[in-house]
Amino acid sequence: MKPDRIALQVKLTVGLALIVLTPLFVSYFLIDQIGRVAANFSANESARNVAALERAESAYRELFATTKTLHAEVADRLAQRPELVAAKPGANLSKILDEDTAKDANLRAIAALRADGSVVAEAARPPSADGVRDKVVDQPLGPASGTLRLTFSVPAALQDDLLALKTELDASRRVISQVRTGLPASFRSAFFVVMALAALVAITVGILASTVVTRRISSLVTTARRVSDGHHDARVALRGNDEMAELGSAFNTMLDDLAQTRSQIEYLQRIGAWQDVARRLAHEIKNPLTPIQLAVQQTVSSYKGAETDPTRFAKLLGETGEIVEEEIAGLRRLVDTFRTLGQLPKVEKAPIALADVIEELRLDPVLAAKLELVPPSLPVTVRADKLLLKRVLANLVENGVHAGAEAGGSGRVVVSWRAEPTGDAVTITVDDSGKGVPEAERERIFEPYVTTKQTGTGLGLAIARKIALEHGGELAIAPERPPTGGARFVITLPLRGPDSSLA
Repeated sequence: MKPDRIALQVKLTVGLALIVLTPLFVSYFLIDQIGRVAANFSANESARNVAALERAESAYRELFATTKTLHAEVADRLAQRPELVAAKPGANLSKILDEDTAKDANLRAIAALRADGSVVAEAARPPSADGVRDKVVDQPLGPASGTLRLTFSVPAALQDDLLALKTELDASRRVISQVRTGLPASFRSAFFVVMALAALVAITVGILASTVVTRRISSLVTTARRVSDGHHDARVALRGNDEMAELGSAFNTMLDDLAQTRSQIEYLQRIGAWQDVARRLAHEIKNPLTPIQLAVQQTVSSYKGAETDPTRFAKLLGETGEIVEEEIAGLRRLVDTFRTLGQLPKVEKAPIALADVIEELRLDPVLAAKLELVPPSLPVTVRADKLLLKRVLANLVENGVHAGAEAGGSGRVVVSWRAEPTGDAVTITVDDSGKGVPEAERERIFEPYVTTKQTGTGLGLAIARKIALEHGGELAIAPERPPTGGARFVITLPLRGPDSSLA
């Protein structure tokens, strides 16, 4: 009893799911540790950023304080100057703006004001560059009741930069506080959902992919089982241009080759059985022929006459002897044919020039007058048994001559040969001018004792095909008629193959 097997589809699906889910499950169980590592890393980075931001903020604040102090000192010094204290309407204050102290403090405008806010004297210059703004500082002007108003140029974005820096610093401090408390539970839940979706996608893809693959493999297995059950015509049908389709095509080619080989083996087995019968019949028929012939000959030769109507009796006896002689001759020919079928020699292959074998057919004067040869442009050398190959060709040519004569034609036979473009076989065609072979007889024409001729035993084509098969080749009838109008017999011989008989 065969053990239970896990289906290939299940294996593929489980394998794909494990490949996808294993790292996800490991990540799920290690997510806390991963989160702590990530939090520590983020916290350290944020701490370094916070330190840098704090230093920058401190520098900004120091810059603000220094600038404010500088402006106050400049305002205090200028408020003590006598020319400003005693400033009169129309006084020239521009020279103060040109002093180095004023320039270093970025003093852009100066004005002396009365107690009621009216201007006594003033001087100003345009802003030195874009991106600056004015900062006004009012300073009491000496013992008088006036006011000194100074306008300094300061960077316009300095205050905004300080506010942005403070906002960034507060955000970094919040990040440090949050990451040090660990990842929130929602992160784990989100990761679990993502993992579940990935598992679902992996299983779905695995089922679809494995279904496609296993269905095609199942088709191959089903066809193989049908063939093993005796359905030798079963073939697999796989579409596409992938490796599985190529495997199906190769499988079908193998089945075709097996079917052809099986047919050839069955044919050789049938011929082998006929050979055994032929040997036995030849032995059984041959033994009584000679005594019968001798007895008839002795009776005819010992006749001395007859008392009544000797002429008529002599004539009857002579006719009887002729009939017996003729029938015995026919039986001898049949015995010779049986002997040929039953005693075919084994194939012994050797390199031979095909043209030389075919040219020897002209040595028979009966065949020479009817034979037309069409050689190829290049000579062809084939490994074959010269004696047996010549017997096959002679049989086919002789059959062709008889077929043409029975059809009332000239009996012309055309023999041509050529090497196949693939370089692995040679093809010999024998065309006659007879009536051809009916479609219904083509499958049986090579069976023993099946013939379309008025005379003959029907063993010649069976012997010829057996010899071709034992060379590793084939003898068949072409489906189309040749230019001669009769039948075309095609011999295919491999250029490489076993050196001896296949039987």
